[in-house]
Amino acid sequence: MEKTIRASVIGLTKNKRELLDYDYNNYQWWMIFGIDNGLLSCFKAHKGFKQREIRYKQYPLPLWSKLIKDWFRTKDTKLTKHWVKIPNSKRKGIGLWLPLHFHQELPRKFELKDSYLVRKDDKYYIHFCIKIQESKQYKPKNIYGIDLGLKNPITLVNIKSKETNFLGKELKQIKGKYFNLRRKLGRNKNLELIRRIKNKEKNKVNSLLHRLSKKIINDAHKNKACIVIGKLNSLKKDKGRRFNRKLSNFSYYKLTSYLSYKAKEKGVPIILVSEQNTSKTCSVCGNIGKRDKNWFKCSCGYEDNADRNAAFNIGKRGLSYMLRSGVNAFALKSLKEETSTINMQNCVSA
Repeated sequence: MEKTIRASVIGLTKNKRELLDYDYNNYQWWMIFGIDNGLLSCFKAHKGFKQREIRYKQYPLPLWSKLIKDWFRTKDTKLTKHWVKIPNSKRKGIGLWLPLHFHQELPRKFELKDSYLVRKDDKYYIHFCIKIQESKQYKPKNIYGIDLGLKNPITLVNIKSKETNFLGKELKQIKGKYFNLRRKLGRNKNLELIRRIKNKEKNKVNSLLHRLSKKIINDAHKNKACIVIGKLNSLKKDKGRRFNRKLSNFSYYKLTSYLSYKAKEKGVPIILVSEQNTSKTCSVCGNIGKRDKNWFKCSCGYEDNADRNAAFNIGKRGLSYMLRSGVNAFALKSLKEETSTINMQNCVSA
């Protein structure tokens, strides 16, 4: 599998910054207008098409793996231990050594692919694209059901122990804080500041989603569990302006993708199942009950938090997928009876 690891270019001297700016700015002229101000051929080769229209955007500077893979070094220096040498148009045949600070640990074994130099807020970053070997999936002994929603962003249940965790409350706080801030600034016509805080919100949300997904995957790996996530096929925006706004900012796809690639690294089995009627169906008897806001009631007498009930149904539906018994066989017995009669060790990972 392939993944991208970001590294900050740190400790730039005035000379090195000028050399980087020279190539980066000239590359923008080349990609947008086709003007060559002395760029290296390895940079120009990435524009292998005739541009029919001008697109005014920032293009990351490409770094071929064959040119940098032999110059990715670990050095014992006071500034940093990670260094890389990249080509430079003003230092042909010599290159430019850059000190790096990685935002996460590098895998022990990896293959370096084509990477990119990016400038953002007057700072330089290198996005290293690496290829690593996927871990072999284990046979699960337990199932974690995950329901994603607006009231409770992440509801995670342990099918065996019935333990429930409501995660992601900070996500609602971040989005609410920046929405109110943008609305206040919009009334004052402060558009420049609105653009500046946009990236701050995005970075905080991404950082939180990475931490939450890492925590879930590590816990599942520790307990040899399979993760089952409810798949949202369509999000209907028909419940008012406020609901539609929150639904538009819902980070379902991003969180699911983070969980998926982190699961591949650890060898954790992960299944996406249909979420249809999981919040309306009783997780004990299997009948359709009534949901009042965030509370579920069934005619059999069972009552529970609607998201928790849905997470149990999602987990049991995933179990049906694994046993090849059909997607509707998820709520025919009580949880205690089902977990005691099924040997989870014989489940085949999907």
